[in-house]
Amino acid sequence: MVKEIVTYPTTPSLEFGANVRFFNDELFNTIQDLKDTIEANDLNALAAFQIGSPLSVVVVKHNGEFLEFINPRILKREGKVTPIEKTAYFPGMSAKTTRYEKVTLMYEDRDANQKFLDADGELSITIQRKLDYVFGSNLRVRLDEDEKKLFDSKLEFGTDAITMNDCPTVFKRDVILKAFKYLFIFGLIGLFLSFFVGEETLSVLATAENYILISMAALTVTYFFYAQYEGRQYKHCTSCQIGNIIGTTFILLLKLALLFLAKFFII
Repeated sequence: MVKEIVTYPTTPSLEFGANVRFFNDELFNTIQDLKDTIEANDLNALAAFQIGSPLSVVVVKHNGEFLEFINPRILKREGKVTPIEKTAYFPGMSAKTTRYEKVTLMYEDRDANQKFLDADGELSITIQRKLDYVFGSNLRVRLDEDEKKLFDSKLEFGTDAITMNDCPTVFKRDVILKAFKYLFIFGLIGLFLSFFVGEETLSVLATAENYILISMAALTVTYFFYAQYEGRQYKHCTSCQIGNIIGTTFILLLKLALLFLAKFFII
């Protein structure tokens, strides 16, 4: 039977991962449910936890065949690799983990016979990822600190598109500041020209100055809210960015007020 896959933020309870003691219909039905769910969702492996079962069971689809691992334990580990992993537990998310290149697995088959398997490459990585769930964990614990902060940002914003978590030197919000700067310059030019034109042209300049002031006010509001949204994507420097955003917004408002007063008294 196809089961619903457990996803984040649901976590294993203390009842999960206990050794299978009874090789009965409950166990065999769980194994079949794992296979059906793997097929239905086009996956390559599932741990029993991922379909809500407390049994210590992993099923892997490898080279078109299902491998059944009951009470699996890793006995030997060799080498290190840093694959980019995805898992149904974190749908749509990926992360660079640290895994062993080769593992030797001890497990039992459905007849309670003890077996051993030497696995490397993708099979090794898949087994390790699924054993994390058996023991109440997930791939997040395999991430270094920087990758973990990046992954947490992905979870917070619900997107895998975030690719860095350091403070960049250039932000998208800088485009707003540039537009504000040009409008401010145009506003100053308009004030300067007002000393040299007639009444009819002065009326046109006044209207243009009003549009400039309205646009500058809109850009200031847009900057304040968008800059905070953008800043929250970079966990390393969110706090310092907030202070910078507030300070920059204050300067924009000051320039806007000065231009408004100058326009009010000159034109």
